Amino acid sequence: MGELWEVYDRFKRKTGKIIERDSEERLQDGEYHLVATGVIMNSKKQILISRRNPDKLLYPNLWECTGGSVKKGENSLEAVKREIEEEIGVNLEKIKGTLLGTVMQNDYFRDVWLFNKEVHKEEISFNDKEVVDVKWVTEEEYLNMCRSGEITPTGKAVINLLEKEREGER
Repeated sequence: MGELWEVYDRFKRKTGKIIERDSEERLQDGEYHLVATGVIMNSKKQILISRRNPDKLLYPNLWECTGGSVKKGENSLEAVKREIEEEIGVNLEKIKGTLLGTVMQNDYFRDVWLFNKEVHKEEISFNDKEVVDVKWVTEEEYLNMCRSGEITPTGKAVINLLEKEREGER
């Protein structure tokens, strides 16, 4: 059996329905699943982004902040920490995350989490072959990469939530 997703309604409430990710069953109108994205930021205010494998069906070779789908029984914080460890080998178990916000897109909700951590090259490993590279970029570089189409479409939501977070610090 493949990855199981809990189904949510348009108010981000669990419906009790479970579907298998790659099954014939599809989300119906008004049904959503939950996705989580992790923004790892270092003390220089740079963001760690990862390049998707060129063999990926969706958005091959584009850059993104690492994340993925929330599995049945997980919350979005647990899921994003798991995805980051699976995809780039970085363990965030002891790092407190800050929920920047939730964005509703198509048939899913995306929770965007911020983690403050220094990550060194030797900590990076591409365990599941979903990611082929990582690099640190400034928010301005990230925004420029979004504009030029180098970042997955969800990148704009990440920028918007980071800007809201920055405004809240003032």
